[in-house]
Amino acid sequence: MKSISPIFIFDTNIFLTGIDFTLFSGIIYTTPSIIEEVKVSKYKDKNRNILNKITAAIENKKLEVKIPKKVSIRKVKDIAKKTGDLKALSEADNGLIALAWELIENNHENVTMFTNDYSIENVCSELNIPFSPLFKEGIKNKIQWQVYCINCGTVHKSSELNEFCENCGSKLKRRPRSTRLK
Repeated sequence: MKSISPIFIFDTNIFLTGIDFTLFSGIIYTTPSIIEEVKVSKYKDKNRNILNKITAAIENKKLEVKIPKKVSIRKVKDIAKKTGDLKALSEADNGLIALAWELIENNHENVTMFTNDYSIENVCSELNIPFSPLFKEGIKNKIQWQVYCINCGTVHKSSELNEFCENCGSKLKRRPRSTRLK
């Protein structure tokens, strides 16, 4: 039996907007790694109010913090490697996408990932996970990324993103290789 209650998955950047959780009618999910990103010491004082909201939401069962299975994380990483997003995603990002994928696979049909991260959106699009940005426009097409040297134009493996070109020494970047409609 599929659930009909909406389920929302929140990325770090959504929590950092200071959004009011009561605006959402369903349950909100995230992972412990995402909560840790909100708690980083350099922003701890700035985020104190946000952390208080998170604690209250957990206590009121409005927010559930869940760890995804390793097999789900491996699946997400395989897809991210295929799209060229792997090096652009953190372990926390991979875990969050894996959690959304698990919820959908466990017959929760009304799941939406809330993120302002284009790489997360791109991998979600590839996995058919509904997503929505907040306070900005999201991606319009799926993207296959290509890693290249900005000076000599040499194309490299996606795993070499942010490394240096063996030909000229410039830092490697990524660009869309091809796009296709959702």
